[in-house]
Amino acid sequence: MRNLKMKKTTTKPIKRKCYSCGKMATKPYVYHVVPPHQHGIDLPVYSKSAPKTDRLELRGGKKVEVYNYCNYECKIENPPTVR
Repeated sequence: MRNLKMKKTTTKPIKRKCYSCGKMATKPYVYHVVPPHQHGIDLPVYSKSAPKTDRLELRGGKKVEVYNYCNYECKIENPPTVR
């Protein structure tokens, strides 16, 4: 029987900077601001096989804003400024 060495894959945890206090958090509280649907704009017909666009890649009035906080209490202290 051969001796196989198991390769240990260690990945560093992803850290995000808090929007309010500036601390680094490994498991941040993420808050998304999604713009409302604008009437009068024709929506494309949904197709399951169509290429999908990432929410963060949208531009203009469809852009989604993402805020990272270290915890929920930090979000309550300093809420995001909504345009």
